[in-house]
Amino acid sequence: MSFSLMQYGKYKSLLDEAKKHPRLSLHSFHRYYGKLIPAIPRAFIKKFTNEGDLVFDPFSGSGTTALEAKYLNRNFLGVEINPLSVLISQAKTNDYDQEKLEKLYIYLEENLYNENSKIEDSDIPFVINRDHWFKDYVQRDLVILKKVSHKAIEEIVNHKDRKTYSQLIDGTISAVVKSVSNADTRHVFPGFSKRMRALEEQGKNEKNVFQTFLRAFKKRIKQLNQVGHHSVSVKIIEDDSSSFEATRYKNTVDLVVTNPPYISSVRYAETLKLELYWMEVIKDQSEYSSLSSKIIGNDKIGKELYKIKHHTNYNFINQIIDEMFVIDPKNARVIYDFFQLMDRVIDNIYIILKPGKYFVMKISDSKIRKQNIETGYLLTKIAETKGFKLHDVFSDKIDENSRSLTTARNTYSDIILSDYIVVWEKL
Repeated sequence: MSFSLMQYGKYKSLLDEAKKHPRLSLHSFHRYYGKLIPAIPRAFIKKFTNEGDLVFDPFSGSGTTALEAKYLNRNFLGVEINPLSVLISQAKTNDYDQEKLEKLYIYLEENLYNENSKIEDSDIPFVINRDHWFKDYVQRDLVILKKVSHKAIEEIVNHKDRKTYSQLIDGTISAVVKSVSNADTRHVFPGFSKRMRALEEQGKNEKNVFQTFLRAFKKRIKQLNQVGHHSVSVKIIEDDSSSFEATRYKNTVDLVVTNPPYISSVRYAETLKLELYWMEVIKDQSEYSSLSSKIIGNDKIGKELYKIKHHTNYNFINQIIDEMFVIDPKNARVIYDFFQLMDRVIDNIYIILKPGKYFVMKISDSKIRKQNIETGYLLTKIAETKGFKLHDVFSDKIDENSRSLTTARNTYSDIILSDYIVVWEKL
């Protein structure tokens, strides 16, 4: 038995209808790999919750579910291991005073070009191969941008609200870092591509940091105004979703909507490498490696960790691990790590979700070394051992214009063309 043989799909039309409606433009706040399409949380939040209910996402990412929950007047709780992702989510979901935002914009517009303070090398964040990725004047202007924007906040925003507005400013700076670097914005992973090198040779690769930022900030002010204020709580915990203190929220959640990382060895941290360094979320290469290793789907594993085969508590997973270990011991470890972590995540979701409530997951099958892994079906078998019941499942085609998922991710993984939407009920 597998999902392909099951006759479900009662909510497919619900999602298809939600896709027809315009999404909030604030969802485009920051580039983000494998972002959940807003129609998914919107459709199921509307279906399964009422205003004032609590929605949870254990892989909060850039805050898609968080923003939809807030917009629909639901409270939100999220967990996210990447500090930059937490910053982006908070920047999108905080409440701001539009008058203060306009004052900040005017201050920046008037002062950015007039800042003449000397920039020391120590002022510039550590970035591996920094001069390869950023022109000298771009580095200088990015430092000035951070300095002036924080001065603006000190002058315009009262002390208790400064962290909130700093999150918006820093989130916006992060959103333009790749645009003003030498990296090709058409590519998921940072790379000084042939296209960018050709532009460089033609003298067409000049960057205007201040103009790029001001344009981005003005756009985000407008987007925030469209969303408006909502009297609900949005809380995002910076933690590992497999080990956070779930018992604090026992039986409090009305709906879970999430999109876990893919199993196919996607280096998620690498997609945000320039932003992570420049925003000083990570300070050196060891911090970058540490963060990368904690994210589910990571394939940067030392030989000492994968030379010995490891098994889970599930024979149906162990069989896959055994078959992969013969072909590729490293990817056998990737598979083991993924299901071990997801096993604990499902435990935590069971703890926090109210009985009779629903857990919605977008998940794709994976093909590693030509071995097909029915991830969603296998997670369903795990969930059923813990007290969940499969309520619905259907295939959802990925937008063919999505470069991040419909392009190959590495030499071992296939292109992803569709996902499963899986709905479980807590018994």
